[in-house]
Amino acid sequence: MKRQSAVLDEKPISQRLETKIEERLNSYKDMYYKVQNLEYFPEVLPAAKQMLQSLLEQGLLMARYKPRARSILGMKEFDPVELRKFLEAEQADVGHEFESYIRRREAGGGPELFKTFEEACKFLRNSAPWNYTDGAWLSRTHQITTPFALRGVTKNAWQIFSEELGDGDLEKNHVVLYRDLLRSVGVDLPDGDTVDFIHPRHGMKEESVWRYAIGQLLVSVFPNDFLPEILGFNLHYEAPALSGYKANKELPEFGISPYYYALHISIDNADSGHCAMALGNIVHFMHVVRETGLMDYQNAWKRVQAGYLLGQSLDDKETVDHYEDKLVEFLHRKANLARKIHCTSRARIGGRSLSSWFSAPQPNDNSWKDDFLAVLADSKPWVYRGDSSKSLLMRELSWKGRMFGAFTHDEAELMRTWIDSLKKKDADPTEAYWELVGGYENVEKTFSPPRRDVAVTHPVFPPMREWSPSKVHAFIPRAQIQIPRDRLRLDALLPLWFVHPCLLENTISSPHQTITPLVSKCLQLLRAEKGYKPEGTGIACMDEQLRPNYSPDLVALGLDIVRRHKLPEPTCLGDVLGAPDGDLGDATKFAFTLLSWAQRPMKNGVFLLGLSRAFLDLEVWVAGSDTLLGGKEREVLRQMIERKAAGFEKCLDELKEDELKCREFVGGYECGRTEIEKLLG
Repeated sequence: MKRQSAVLDEKPISQRLETKIEERLNSYKDMYYKVQNLEYFPEVLPAAKQMLQSLLEQGLLMARYKPRARSILGMKEFDPVELRKFLEAEQADVGHEFESYIRRREAGGGPELFKTFEEACKFLRNSAPWNYTDGAWLSRTHQITTPFALRGVTKNAWQIFSEELGDGDLEKNHVVLYRDLLRSVGVDLPDGDTVDFIHPRHGMKEESVWRYAIGQLLVSVFPNDFLPEILGFNLHYEAPALSGYKANKELPEFGISPYYYALHISIDNADSGHCAMALGNIVHFMHVVRETGLMDYQNAWKRVQAGYLLGQSLDDKETVDHYEDKLVEFLHRKANLARKIHCTSRARIGGRSLSSWFSAPQPNDNSWKDDFLAVLADSKPWVYRGDSSKSLLMRELSWKGRMFGAFTHDEAELMRTWIDSLKKKDADPTEAYWELVGGYENVEKTFSPPRRDVAVTHPVFPPMREWSPSKVHAFIPRAQIQIPRDRLRLDALLPLWFVHPCLLENTISSPHQTITPLVSKCLQLLRAEKGYKPEGTGIACMDEQLRPNYSPDLVALGLDIVRRHKLPEPTCLGDVLGAPDGDLGDATKFAFTLLSWAQRPMKNGVFLLGLSRAFLDLEVWVAGSDTLLGGKEREVLRQMIERKAAGFEKCLDELKEDELKCREFVGGYECGRTEIEKLLG
């Protein structure tokens, strides 16, 4: 876990900055609700992407405004050994800081996160928005739209997300653990994905907390556009933080269980835990990029760095706006002092003389501050956007300049950073981040003409065919599929095979929506078909990544079918299905229908579960064919089928008390079986 502690006693801020923070708080809370309910608010996608790019840009700028003695930007080229040393040094710093903290406590110092039980409860309540999205940044990394060459990388990344959700064991689900922790101290909040959760009456008004939470959610929404950033963000987030150590120490002092924090300290360890896994994911990703040329190697590394810096900046209560506000505040103060001094100056800013500007400011004149900063940014030769070395103002503030000494060293450096960070006038805000990292590339295959449809990218919400529940609620599986194998139609089988893993993927895209027994069992179905080993009493962590056993998922088995029949090997689902506006066969049309249903799990959830059960019958049929798969692959598939069959039985047990949901399940199953037999028969 990686989030600095809530500071209870904050320095006062200007009214100008307070207004900006309040506006951001409201926008973050609104987006927090809508992203978790994305199928009902698809119109927010452009704004969501722009907000994410703005946060990434802010992360890079904060590295300028608040430089660190050690920065990931110091590694100009990717080097796995140097990256490991960097992480070890960062973690050593945390260890030293905690050691100093313990010495202060042993010397008689009191707790530092909170002073009373009431403050501890406030701390826990205020932390709910981001703890309720624990792991969200990885939730969409390993989906059917992931390019096939990257599925080894994303499988290991998604495993971390699965473990944050307890691998489908509700008792171990981190959101459930945090909810129970809140309830243990009398804090009973609404579900984290509801509109009530963002209501001001709950008192969760720390902008930095909501900024962190929305950052976790937004970076997940566009996995093929921002995979390097997701991996870099994950690397920062999975490193143990000082605040977690302090919370683990201090909560018991107020009679509060520290287990939630103790768990994260253990599970995020750098030897076998999530921190080690996060580093391994980046090393694997950069290797795949170098070997396949999916994207420019240096650009990929810069974006991993940007993702890491995003995590650091979200971890900080200060933002670029705080530094800009410091700048405008001292300019405002100096203007008041310099009213008479500049009365003879011919210098003009925005068409006005300095004496005119400096005679205007009042102590709380926010309009003056905003106006002066805006025109100063466009006042050549005083300021050249993005180039302080060319700006006359910086030369005048330097030694032998006419204003040397008027600004302190720190003030002059802040001015320099502000000038260097200014975007070009009328720059496209959607391009600012990409200019900082050297350009935009996604990991999708480049199609000609370009494609951004539901078979290639995420998220996309095409029109959806309506469906109806069954008239009966009792589930009775049909007899095994009896399609003659000598009439095998690969042109129909392959679209259905490659697409059907999509059916349950989006049911777990929001961590808070995984805290029901039914969805937790869907997670275990997903684990089986994605090739993870069966859930045990412990936690796999690096064991899963290092396991030597053959463990293909459904996509890998599909590729085995393709190779055995010497067909051109697809690189992604888009290759298998073709473009949705092309000349499609019936099986491919149904595949696109499945994708459109799968994008709306809140509306179609139990129907999708029934559809998935129908495709289990198809998997049984494929496992029985010695022409489709080899012996080793068929055995793996049989084991997968056995796990999934048991999982579906557990799901049906959860549904049996709800007649409507049972009819939806049966409706999905019957629809799937009917279409499979019609298309393959």
